[in-house]
Amino acid sequence: MTLTIQVKQLIKDKGFTQTQIAKECGFSGGALSSYFKGTYKGDNEKLETALQKWLDGQTQKTATFVSAPDFVDTPTASKIFADFDFVKMFGKMGVVYGASGVGKTQAARQYTRANNNVWMITARPSICTINEVLYEMALELGISDAPKRAGKLSRMLKIKLAGTRGLMIIDEADHLPLKVLEELRILQEDSEVGFMLIGNDKVYTQMQGGFNQRHEFARLWSRNAKRQSVQKNSKKDIDAVATAWGLELTDSKLMTALYSIGQGAGSLRALTNYLQLAGLTARARNEPITLALILSAQQQMG
Repeated sequence: MTLTIQVKQLIKDKGFTQTQIAKECGFSGGALSSYFKGTYKGDNEKLETALQKWLDGQTQKTATFVSAPDFVDTPTASKIFADFDFVKMFGKMGVVYGASGVGKTQAARQYTRANNNVWMITARPSICTINEVLYEMALELGISDAPKRAGKLSRMLKIKLAGTRGLMIIDEADHLPLKVLEELRILQEDSEVGFMLIGNDKVYTQMQGGFNQRHEFARLWSRNAKRQSVQKNSKKDIDAVATAWGLELTDSKLMTALYSIGQGAGSLRALTNYLQLAGLTARARNEPITLALILSAQQQMG
């Protein structure tokens, strides 16, 4: 089977695009397209070498890589989905806050994938000013030629969002200062679409003015129709994860260990990491994931 046929078969079976493959190989999409047609006038040997390395890499991934389930529908995720539904349906503002690693972001990403007119951006230290946050929202909405001026951006976003009955999710919202939160509040009210802020406990305390509800926070705080605290995962969450990984819920020793690992603040993410490493070892040995492999992975990862 020729190199071209092998790559085209992967494109068909795995959903790769020529542009994606070309980028990963260090060539332009046009160069790869010409190569497939037999009309490439560049260094064919160099392109073929890069393409063969890419193909070998994909074969190695298929043989050794064990990925976590794309998404596990835990009871905690279902609660977050219900809050998203409410905020989206009634055009309100809400906040989901709590410990890191309990599934808030994964639930938000899944909800974004599964629903129309749901957009998600992530705040960070470099994206925490009014201009940067509004610009990020514009890009998420598909406005590729968005202006950089805050006023013009805000008016454009209001028009773009109005009438969509959509939901704008802002993850890591604890990075946002009061003036940005106020801008989002006004934009939410003007456009009448749902806005959901996600973050750690700081986003909650910031929105109520710290430990004292000061006057300047009153307008923001009173607009929050949904406030969901997620501080740790339940045993039923762990059961859902174990089931997704094909583990036996009837194995009492195994499940006791998983509950111990996964119920602390932020531990669901750690548990998934341990299961992934344990899965690699299990696959290499051609055996199922066992408690011993999970505990070994936990020890290796510290």
